[in-house]
Amino acid sequence: MQGATAAELEVVGYTAIALVLGWAIGYERFFRGRAAGSQVYCLVSLACCALTSATGLAPVWFGRPELAVGVSSTSVIGSLLTGIGFLGAGIIVKSGANIRGLTTAASIWSSSAIGILVGIHFVGSALGITALFIASMVAVPWVEHLLPGHAAMLLAVRCREGARLDEHRILAFLKERGLSVRSDSVSASFDGKHYQLELVVSVGGRTRDHYLGRAIEDLSAIPNVDSFTVARTSRA
Repeated sequence: MQGATAAELEVVGYTAIALVLGWAIGYERFFRGRAAGSQVYCLVSLACCALTSATGLAPVWFGRPELAVGVSSTSVIGSLLTGIGFLGAGIIVKSGANIRGLTTAASIWSSSAIGILVGIHFVGSALGITALFIASMVAVPWVEHLLPGHAAMLLAVRCREGARLDEHRILAFLKERGLSVRSDSVSASFDGKHYQLELVVSVGGRTRDHYLGRAIEDLSAIPNVDSFTVARTSRA
């Protein structure tokens, strides 16, 4: 009985460490106002840690060491990672050209891995990986912003009532201003009064904000354009 009590305290102790590390990850998402709050990360990390730790202490289950025969930590860890994967998949949302929740889903899955590491008593590894995880969430986007790249924008152009849609003129206008159009993203619609063209444009180089601003200023000058909207394709 005394051995079981010590084992239970051991599980609680390591689970508390996993909770703190899970919160460290979740706070970064909370700070950025993302979908999942820090509570989700705490729960995922501590639950994975508790179950993994308990599996490693199978010889004291119910006070019957023979129960440890056939207990596989590997199968438990695999089941945990699969289950958390389904939880993360429920967060991913696709709306038009935008896909939101990918980063949040990946971070929740990562918090489960950190909890598992603490559960198998790899606390040092869990601490290091938590630090690397937070660094990747904070530093990588900052570095990417400094480097050349492409920004994707969703553009919707609405024609005046009764005006025909001049797709080629609009595409040529965008090309002249350094905006490349993704051919598989172009779609046109008509609501009975207005034609509307929707497409995803890609702005390249370190001056991509300049190109976009120039296009926005000039779009209203295109004949027969009634209104337009521009939105950056987002991720979370």
